[in-house]
Amino acid sequence: MFYNDIYKIEFIFTFRNTSLCIMDKLITYIEQILSLSDSEKDCIRIAFKQKSLKAKELWIAEGIICHQIAFICSGRLRAFYNSKSGKEVTIYFGEENSFISSYTSFLTQTPSLECVEAINASELLIIDNKSLETLCTVVPKIHILFRVIAENLFIKLEKRTRNLLDLTANERYEQMMMENPNIILNVPLQYTASFLGITPQHFSRLRKNIK
Repeated sequence: MFYNDIYKIEFIFTFRNTSLCIMDKLITYIEQILSLSDSEKDCIRIAFKQKSLKAKELWIAEGIICHQIAFICSGRLRAFYNSKSGKEVTIYFGEENSFISSYTSFLTQTPSLECVEAINASELLIIDNKSLETLCTVVPKIHILFRVIAENLFIKLEKRTRNLLDLTANERYEQMMMENPNIILNVPLQYTASFLGITPQHFSRLRKNIK
């Protein structure tokens, strides 16, 4: 097959620049959703490229069309937008072993309404839309993976919206402590506060009171 011949040739060069250990994290993640043959794993390894981000480094900028999706091998990222008052509002956090992007921009190829930046030093595996299209031609079942990613994001955003409407600040904080205490413990206070829809000062009082 023509595509497979190209992938076999490219496979030789890919691992010169990509850590096997990092790539194996991606394969392990995908195999929780899909069963993969060795040749399909090789195609995936070729399609994704490694990228390092420094702490506070912007990966996706507001107003720019997003052409990439990233798998977070290590580190933590956040998606946020700038409100009319000039404040940064965190929409969601990207944790290790998960995917992140400006999905609406990626899917519609329109300017992104949000930014995505690294909270701390992070290692990513990136795939652009052209490489994804090729990968889906070679490994059609990959469509299932990205459908699952989109569904998980929708659930995450819907849950945040519902919590902002239905729960008190104290309840939102307690829920985050139960479901993802690593964010409370390891993310700068101002990012977590904006995600919860409260001021940093209010967030500090909540932490103090609950302790």
